[in-house]
Amino acid sequence: MSDDEIEGRGREREADTDAGRAQAEAGASARDDEPAGAEGDDDERDPEHGLAQALLHRPVATDDQPGRRWCYRGLMQLVATLFILYHGVILLVHNLPSKGLANGVQKVLNEKLQADEYWRATGNTQSWAMFAPNPHRSNIFMKVLVEDANGEVWDLKHDIYGKRSYPYLWYDRMGKINRRLVDQKGYRRHYAAWVCRQWEKDHEGEPAVEVRFVKMWTSIPTPQAVWKRAEGNFFKLGYDPMELHLHEREEDTIRCRTTRQAQLPNYLRERYGLPPKPDNYFLEAHDRTWWDLAESKRKQEERKEGRATRAGGVQ
Repeated sequence: MSDDEIEGRGREREADTDAGRAQAEAGASARDDEPAGAEGDDDERDPEHGLAQALLHRPVATDDQPGRRWCYRGLMQLVATLFILYHGVILLVHNLPSKGLANGVQKVLNEKLQADEYWRATGNTQSWAMFAPNPHRSNIFMKVLVEDANGEVWDLKHDIYGKRSYPYLWYDRMGKINRRLVDQKGYRRHYAAWVCRQWEKDHEGEPAVEVRFVKMWTSIPTPQAVWKRAEGNFFKLGYDPMELHLHEREEDTIRCRTTRQAQLPNYLRERYGLPPKPDNYFLEAHDRTWWDLAESKRKQEERKEGRATRAGGVQ
Protein backbone atom coordinates (compact mmCIF):
# COMPACT_ATOMS: atom_id res chain seq x y z
CA MET A 1 0.00 0.00 0.00
CA SER A 2 1.36 3.40 -1.00
CA ASP A 3 1.76 6.39 1.25
CA ASP A 4 -1.03 8.24 -0.58
CA GLU A 5 -3.51 5.42 0.13
CA ILE A 6 -2.59 5.29 3.83
CA GLU A 7 -2.98 9.04 4.16
CA GLY A 8 -6.38 8.91 2.43
CA ARG A 9 -7.75 6.24 4.74
CA GLY A 10 -6.59 8.26 7.78
CA ARG A 11 -8.57 11.24 6.56
CA GLU A 12 -11.67 9.04 6.15
CA ARG A 13 -11.42 7.79 9.78
CA GLU A 14 -11.10 11.34 11.11
CA ALA A 15 -14.16 12.39 9.10
CA ASP A 16 -16.21 9.44 10.51
CA THR A 17 -15.16 10.34 14.06
CA ASP A 18 -16.15 13.97 13.63
CA ALA A 19 -19.50 12.97 12.18
CA GLY A 20 -20.23 10.58 15.14
CA ARG A 21 -19.31 13.26 17.66
CA ALA A 22 -21.61 15.77 15.99
CA GLN A 23 -24.49 13.27 15.93
CA ALA A 24 -24.06 12.51 19.68
CA GLU A 25 -24.07 16.22 20.54
CA ALA A 26 -27.22 16.73 18.48
CA GLY A 27 -28.95 13.82 20.29
CA ALA A 28 -28.03 15.21 23.71
CA SER A 29 -29.36 18.62 22.75
CA ALA A 30 -32.62 17.06 21.59
CA ARG A 31 -33.02 15.18 24.90
CA ASP A 32 -32.46 18.38 26.85
CA ASP A 33 -35.33 19.98 24.94
CA GLU A 34 -37.75 17.11 25.76
CA PRO A 35 -40.20 17.43 28.72
CA ALA A 36 -39.47 15.58 32.01
CA GLY A 37 -41.96 12.78 31.44
CA ALA A 38 -40.84 11.85 27.92
CA GLU A 39 -37.76 9.81 28.72
CA GLY A 40 -39.08 6.44 27.65
CA ASP A 41 -35.74 4.77 27.09
CA ASP A 42 -34.34 5.97 30.45
CA ASP A 43 -37.46 4.73 32.22
CA GLU A 44 -36.93 1.25 30.83
CA ARG A 45 -33.33 1.23 31.99
CA ASP A 46 -34.15 2.76 35.40
CA PRO A 47 -37.50 1.34 36.69
CA GLU A 48 -37.37 3.32 39.95
CA HIS A 49 -36.89 6.60 38.10
CA GLY A 50 -39.74 5.76 35.77
CA LEU A 51 -42.08 4.94 38.69
CA ALA A 52 -41.23 8.21 40.42
CA GLN A 53 -41.99 10.20 37.27
CA ALA A 54 -45.26 8.35 36.78
CA LEU A 55 -46.36 9.04 40.37
CA LEU A 56 -45.41 12.72 40.09
CA HIS A 57 -47.02 13.43 36.72
CA ARG A 58 -49.91 10.92 36.57
CA PRO A 59 -53.33 12.61 36.23
CA VAL A 60 -55.54 12.69 39.33
CA ALA A 61 -58.02 9.80 39.42
CA THR A 62 -61.58 10.78 38.60
CA ASP A 63 -63.00 8.88 41.61
CA ASP A 64 -60.71 10.60 44.13
CA GLN A 65 -62.46 12.95 46.56
CA PRO A 66 -59.83 14.88 48.52
CA GLY A 67 -62.43 17.18 50.05
CA ARG A 68 -64.41 14.30 51.56
CA ARG A 69 -64.32 14.32 55.39
CA TRP A 70 -65.00 10.63 56.20
CA CYS A 71 -63.61 7.52 54.54
CA TYR A 72 -66.86 5.56 55.04
CA ARG A 73 -70.44 6.52 54.34
CA GLY A 74 -73.28 6.67 56.87
CA LEU A 75 -74.11 2.95 57.14
CA MET A 76 -70.51 1.83 57.52
CA GLN A 77 -69.90 4.59 60.07
CA LEU A 78 -72.82 3.30 62.11
CA VAL A 79 -71.56 -0.32 61.94
CA ALA A 80 -68.01 0.67 62.93
CA THR A 81 -69.30 2.82 65.81
CA LEU A 82 -71.48 0.02 67.17
CA PHE A 83 -68.62 -2.47 66.98
CA ILE A 84 -66.21 -0.15 68.81
CA LEU A 85 -68.87 0.53 71.45
CA TYR A 86 -69.58 -3.21 71.86
CA HIS A 87 -65.90 -4.09 72.19
CA GLY A 88 -65.21 -1.21 74.60
CA VAL A 89 -68.11 -2.09 76.90
CA ILE A 90 -67.13 -5.76 77.06
CA LEU A 91 -63.49 -4.82 77.66
CA LEU A 92 -64.43 -2.50 80.51
CA VAL A 93 -66.86 -4.85 82.24
CA HIS A 94 -64.61 -7.88 81.83
CA ASN A 95 -61.82 -6.15 83.77
CA LEU A 96 -64.03 -5.01 86.65
CA PRO A 97 -63.93 -6.98 89.94
CA SER A 98 -66.06 -10.10 89.76
CA LYS A 99 -67.92 -9.25 92.96
CA GLY A 100 -70.58 -6.67 93.72
CA LEU A 101 -72.51 -4.82 91.02
CA ALA A 102 -70.07 -5.81 88.28
CA ASN A 103 -70.99 -9.46 88.73
CA GLY A 104 -74.59 -8.78 87.68
CA VAL A 105 -73.50 -6.69 84.71
CA GLN A 106 -71.14 -9.43 83.54
CA LYS A 107 -73.97 -11.99 83.68
CA VAL A 108 -76.23 -9.72 81.60
CA LEU A 109 -73.52 -9.21 78.95
CA ASN A 110 -72.84 -12.94 78.78
CA GLU A 111 -76.54 -13.78 78.39
CA LYS A 112 -77.63 -10.95 76.08
CA LEU A 113 -74.52 -10.04 74.10
CA GLN A 114 -72.56 -13.34 74.18
CA ALA A 115 -69.57 -11.57 75.72
CA ASP A 116 -67.70 -14.75 76.74
CA GLU A 117 -68.03 -16.30 73.27
CA TYR A 118 -66.80 -13.12 71.61
CA TRP A 119 -63.91 -12.82 74.05
CA ARG A 120 -62.73 -16.37 73.42
CA ALA A 121 -63.21 -16.14 69.63
CA THR A 122 -61.03 -13.02 69.41
CA GLY A 123 -58.36 -14.38 71.75
CA ASN A 124 -58.77 -11.57 74.28
CA THR A 125 -59.25 -13.75 77.35
CA GLN A 126 -56.98 -12.60 80.15
CA SER A 127 -57.04 -13.18 83.87
CA TRP A 128 -56.34 -10.03 85.85
CA ALA A 129 -56.50 -11.74 89.25
CA MET A 130 -52.94 -10.63 89.97
CA PHE A 131 -54.10 -6.99 89.87
CA ALA A 132 -57.57 -7.52 91.35
CA PRO A 133 -58.60 -5.40 94.34
CA ASN A 134 -59.32 -8.54 96.37
CA PRO A 135 -56.03 -9.44 98.14
CA HIS A 136 -55.48 -12.76 99.85
CA ARG A 137 -56.86 -13.11 103.34
CA SER A 138 -54.27 -15.69 104.35
CA ASN A 139 -50.65 -16.73 103.81
CA ILE A 140 -50.63 -20.26 102.40
CA PHE A 141 -47.70 -22.69 102.13
CA MET A 142 -47.26 -26.35 101.21
CA LYS A 143 -44.94 -28.41 103.37
CA VAL A 144 -43.25 -31.30 101.54
CA LEU A 145 -42.40 -34.34 103.68
CA VAL A 146 -40.61 -37.54 102.70
CA GLU A 147 -40.78 -40.88 104.50
CA ASP A 148 -37.63 -42.95 104.01
CA ALA A 149 -37.22 -46.75 104.04
CA ASN A 150 -36.73 -46.72 107.83
CA GLY A 151 -40.05 -44.99 108.46
CA GLU A 152 -38.47 -41.65 109.40
CA VAL A 153 -40.17 -38.52 108.08
CA TRP A 154 -38.08 -35.63 106.75
CA ASP A 155 -39.13 -32.06 106.04
CA LEU A 156 -37.51 -30.98 102.77
CA LYS A 157 -38.02 -27.28 103.58
CA HIS A 158 -39.42 -26.54 100.13
CA ASP A 159 -41.88 -24.01 101.54
CA ILE A 160 -40.76 -20.51 102.51
CA TYR A 161 -42.62 -20.30 105.81
CA GLY A 162 -40.29 -18.74 108.37
CA LYS A 163 -37.41 -18.43 105.88
CA ARG A 164 -37.80 -14.79 104.95
CA SER A 165 -39.03 -11.54 106.37
CA TYR A 166 -41.79 -9.47 104.82
CA PRO A 167 -41.65 -7.44 102.70
CA TYR A 168 -38.80 -9.09 100.80
CA LEU A 169 -36.74 -7.83 97.89
CA TRP A 170 -35.58 -10.93 96.02
CA TYR A 171 -37.96 -13.25 94.19
CA ASP A 172 -37.87 -16.96 95.07
CA ARG A 173 -38.82 -19.33 92.26
CA MET A 174 -39.32 -22.19 94.70
CA GLY A 175 -41.91 -20.06 96.50
CA LYS A 176 -43.80 -19.67 93.21
CA ILE A 177 -43.79 -23.44 92.62
CA ASN A 178 -44.83 -24.07 96.21
CA ARG A 179 -47.87 -21.81 95.82
CA ARG A 180 -48.84 -23.66 92.66
CA LEU A 181 -48.90 -26.90 94.64
CA VAL A 182 -51.55 -25.30 96.84
CA ASP A 183 -53.75 -24.06 93.98
CA GLN A 184 -53.24 -26.78 91.37
CA LYS A 185 -53.69 -30.32 92.67
CA GLY A 186 -52.69 -31.77 89.30
CA TYR A 187 -49.09 -30.61 89.84
CA ARG A 188 -48.60 -32.61 93.02
CA ARG A 189 -48.12 -36.06 91.54
CA HIS A 190 -45.51 -34.83 89.05
CA TYR A 191 -43.75 -32.80 91.72
CA ALA A 192 -43.73 -35.83 94.05
CA ALA A 193 -42.19 -37.96 91.28
CA TRP A 194 -39.35 -35.45 91.00
CA VAL A 195 -38.89 -35.47 94.79
CA CYS A 196 -38.70 -39.29 94.80
CA ARG A 197 -36.04 -39.32 92.07
CA GLN A 198 -33.99 -36.65 93.82
CA TRP A 199 -34.17 -38.50 97.12
CA GLU A 200 -33.03 -41.72 95.45
CA LYS A 201 -30.17 -39.90 93.74
CA ASP A 202 -28.97 -38.18 96.92
CA HIS A 203 -29.22 -41.28 99.16
CA GLU A 204 -27.03 -43.78 97.29
CA GLY A 205 -29.93 -45.25 95.31
CA GLU A 206 -32.14 -45.96 98.32
CA PRO A 207 -35.71 -45.08 97.31
CA ALA A 208 -38.13 -43.23 99.55
CA VAL A 209 -41.48 -44.70 100.55
CA GLU A 210 -43.80 -41.76 99.99
CA VAL A 211 -44.12 -38.01 99.69
CA ARG A 212 -46.64 -36.11 101.79
CA PHE A 213 -48.08 -32.67 101.15
CA VAL A 214 -49.21 -30.72 104.21
CA LYS A 215 -51.02 -27.44 103.71
CA MET A 216 -50.12 -24.65 106.12
CA TRP A 217 -51.81 -21.27 106.41
CA THR A 218 -52.09 -18.26 108.67
CA SER A 219 -54.97 -15.77 108.63
CA ILE A 220 -53.94 -12.21 107.80
CA PRO A 221 -55.41 -9.71 110.27
CA THR A 222 -57.74 -7.07 108.89
CA PRO A 223 -56.59 -3.42 108.61
CA GLN A 224 -59.05 -2.52 111.38
CA ALA A 225 -57.52 -5.10 113.72
CA VAL A 226 -53.98 -3.89 112.96
CA TRP A 227 -54.98 -0.27 113.59
CA LYS A 228 -56.74 -1.17 116.83
CA ARG A 229 -53.72 -3.08 118.11
CA ALA A 230 -51.45 -0.11 117.26
CA GLU A 231 -53.75 2.10 119.38
CA GLY A 232 -53.55 4.89 116.86
CA ASN A 233 -49.72 4.95 116.78
CA PHE A 234 -48.63 5.07 113.13
CA PHE A 235 -45.17 3.68 113.93
CA LYS A 236 -46.64 0.55 115.52
CA LEU A 237 -48.65 -0.49 112.49
CA GLY A 238 -47.99 -3.91 110.99
CA TYR A 239 -47.65 -7.42 112.37
CA ASP A 240 -45.15 -10.26 112.59
CA PRO A 241 -46.19 -13.15 110.29
CA MET A 242 -44.49 -15.66 112.58
CA GLU A 243 -46.74 -14.66 115.47
CA LEU A 244 -49.91 -15.59 113.61
CA HIS A 245 -51.56 -18.90 114.48
CA LEU A 246 -50.40 -21.63 112.08
CA HIS A 247 -52.97 -24.11 110.75
CA GLU A 248 -51.91 -27.45 109.20
CA ARG A 249 -53.79 -30.07 107.21
CA GLU A 250 -52.48 -33.08 105.30
CA GLU A 251 -53.54 -32.87 101.66
CA ASP A 252 -52.04 -35.72 99.60
CA THR A 253 -49.79 -38.75 99.94
CA ILE A 254 -47.92 -40.01 96.86
CA ARG A 255 -46.21 -43.43 96.87
CA CYS A 256 -42.82 -43.50 95.17
CA ARG A 257 -42.97 -47.18 94.15
CA THR A 258 -46.28 -47.01 92.29
CA THR A 259 -46.08 -43.50 90.79
CA ARG A 260 -44.90 -43.26 87.22
CA GLN A 261 -41.46 -41.71 86.68
CA ALA A 262 -40.90 -41.56 90.44
CA GLN A 263 -37.91 -43.92 90.19
CA LEU A 264 -34.46 -43.50 88.72
CA PRO A 265 -34.10 -45.41 85.43
CA ASN A 266 -31.03 -47.57 85.00
CA TYR A 267 -29.32 -45.20 82.57
CA LEU A 268 -29.42 -42.46 85.22
CA ARG A 269 -28.35 -44.85 87.97
CA GLU A 270 -25.36 -45.78 85.82
CA ARG A 271 -24.54 -42.10 85.29
CA TYR A 272 -24.62 -41.45 89.03
CA GLY A 273 -22.62 -44.57 89.87
CA LEU A 274 -25.54 -46.43 91.46
CA PRO A 275 -26.24 -50.19 91.20
CA PRO A 276 -28.80 -51.17 88.53
CA LYS A 277 -32.36 -52.21 89.24
CA PRO A 278 -34.57 -54.78 87.48
CA ASP A 279 -36.06 -53.74 84.15
CA ASN A 280 -39.57 -53.42 85.60
CA TYR A 281 -38.40 -51.11 88.39
CA PHE A 282 -38.86 -47.88 86.45
CA LEU A 283 -42.47 -47.06 85.56
CA GLU A 284 -42.51 -45.09 82.34
CA ALA A 285 -45.26 -42.56 81.68
CA HIS A 286 -47.66 -43.12 78.81
CA ASP A 287 -47.71 -40.22 76.36
CA ARG A 288 -51.20 -39.94 74.89
CA THR A 289 -51.09 -38.12 71.57
CA TRP A 290 -54.03 -36.88 69.50
CA TRP A 291 -53.86 -40.18 67.58
CA ASP A 292 -54.19 -42.21 70.77
CA LEU A 293 -57.19 -40.15 71.85
CA ALA A 294 -58.83 -40.53 68.45
CA GLU A 295 -58.25 -44.29 68.47
CA SER A 296 -59.64 -44.58 71.98
CA LYS A 297 -62.75 -42.68 70.95
CA ARG A 298 -63.17 -44.81 67.82
CA LYS A 299 -62.89 -48.06 69.79
CA GLN A 300 -65.35 -46.75 72.34
CA GLU A 301 -67.87 -46.02 69.58
CA GLU A 302 -67.35 -49.52 68.14
CA ARG A 303 -67.99 -51.11 71.52
CA LYS A 304 -71.12 -49.00 71.96
CA GLU A 305 -72.42 -50.04 68.53
CA GLY A 306 -71.61 -53.67 69.29
CA ARG A 307 -73.58 -53.56 72.55
CA ALA A 308 -76.52 -51.94 70.75
CA THR A 309 -76.43 -54.63 68.05
CA ARG A 310 -76.35 -57.46 70.57
CA ALA A 311 -79.19 -55.89 72.54
CA GLY A 312 -81.27 -55.66 69.35
CA GLY A 313 -80.57 -59.32 68.51
CA VAL A 314 -81.66 -60.48 71.95
CA GLN A 315 -84.97 -58.65 71.64
